Amino acid sequence: MQDNAPQKSPYETDRTGGDGRGTGRVKPQDIALLHQRIFENLSYFHEFCEKHGLHYVIGAGSCIGAVREHDFIPWDDDLDVALLREDFEKLFECWEKDGDKERFSLYRTTDDFCAFVPIALLRNQNTTWVREHEAGLSDRCLGVKIDVQPLDEIPANPVKRKIQRFFAYPYILFLTQRPPKLKQSKLRQIGCTILLFLVRNKRLRNWIIHFTGRQVRKYNGTGCEEVALNGFGGARKRSDILHPTKILFHGATFNIPGQYDPYLRRHYGDYMVRPPVEKRLPLDQPVFYDLNLPSREYIARRP
Repeated sequence: MQDNAPQKSPYETDRTGGDGRGTGRVKPQDIALLHQRIFENLSYFHEFCEKHGLHYVIGAGSCIGAVREHDFIPWDDDLDVALLREDFEKLFECWEKDGDKERFSLYRTTDDFCAFVPIALLRNQNTTWVREHEAGLSDRCLGVKIDVQPLDEIPANPVKRKIQRFFAYPYILFLTQRPPKLKQSKLRQIGCTILLFLVRNKRLRNWIIHFTGRQVRKYNGTGCEEVALNGFGGARKRSDILHPTKILFHGATFNIPGQYDPYLRRHYGDYMVRPPVEKRLPLDQPVFYDLNLPSREYIARRP
């Protein structure tokens, strides 16, 4: 008799896979606890945004989980939220005055600090989640994170859009200050590595960030219908952020894009169908994690 039961990846079944200490993937038996820790971040972020009148949505692949699973994608190991640039900046203003800095840490690249990402990170102080490029760092919280993405308005005029994207690439590169891992373009990766090598002066890097950032953000507040991550990523409707849809996610209610179906189909195709089993794997690469170890204790005991 033929077995017609749907196949499952190791991250939906039992205790096989990597050990989380250099293999690049979280152990399957830890996925549920990891989801709970990420959920703690999301719950606090939601409460904080509601309190301060900030518009946010769960975005990217995390939105697929919210719609298809009403929960995390079973093998997923991160979560993305997005805000319009105005609310993204206000988030940091409110955080300085009212953020729960005992339990969470919120940071991004500034003139005096490099986050090594072109977005912001909200991290859980009571956990440890160290990615390859963070190994050895001691100047920040290294806890479980959610990605907080700023969305900038993008012009409908194709020439202006190309110019915006032209400036967005160095803007993102120097916010990140590490070569991107681009499977589809080795040449671009080499070019980024060379550019970072040539421009090593901190003051010059900051100037590039400020100059290119102004070009990327110049359309904010002009009434553009669409927005994109740092003016570069995939376009989405601005109204989807301002007028979100409420959805049940991991047992609580959160925001997703107002017209989520066109957004998801545009970027992911038939998102209601799970990918092939061999592709159901976490994408993050922790060289070490401990979901019950406070980040500060990990840093203190590290050799």
